[in-house]
Amino acid sequence: MEFVATHNVTASDVARATQLGARRTDLLLNVFVVVVIVAILSQVFYAFTLYLGAVVNSPGQFIDLLLFKSGETTNAALSWLSIIVTLSLPVFLFYALRSVGEAIFPAWRVRRLTKNSDIIGQTTYTIDDHGVRSITKGGTEVFLPWTALDGVRSDSEIAVLMRNTRPVFFVPLAAFGQERDALSVQIRSRVSPSGRSG
Repeated sequence: MEFVATHNVTASDVARATQLGARRTDLLLNVFVVVVIVAILSQVFYAFTLYLGAVVNSPGQFIDLLLFKSGETTNAALSWLSIIVTLSLPVFLFYALRSVGEAIFPAWRVRRLTKNSDIIGQTTYTIDDHGVRSITKGGTEVFLPWTALDGVRSDSEIAVLMRNTRPVFFVPLAAFGQERDALSVQIRSRVSPSGRSG
């Protein structure tokens, strides 16, 4: 039996499929990234607070140091380097906070990275006895035989096909209208029962 449908794939579709196909190791890695970046940010804020306190307590000495009048050339050079690094903190903070956000909500990163991807746009899906195929208008064509797949996870909108616990293809079930349930049964009957379903 053959199922054919066209769907306008969006970054949100890719993000949803990515979330559905997420592995426990990916989630643990995201937690680790959040912990590390939060630790780095806390150290940066702490150092900045100490630096700012020293400037407020001795503004005259600080100005002499920057004008190389204190006699400590090395300290003056390091102070200028410290100022430059401090002024670059807003850029660092932006990327660090974005990394924290994307680690907590992976869909944000997927949406950002796939915004101009060639997998976005009008895509025709064909599911038949041979396997699954997608052809994006003006973009890529992907075909996977059933033997290349060993698991499926799905919700009411999307079926994510897996190989070795990794998501490799997704089918937007909603695009198939009344055939959605029959298509879901077809996919599950073709894919090895070793896969987890959601």
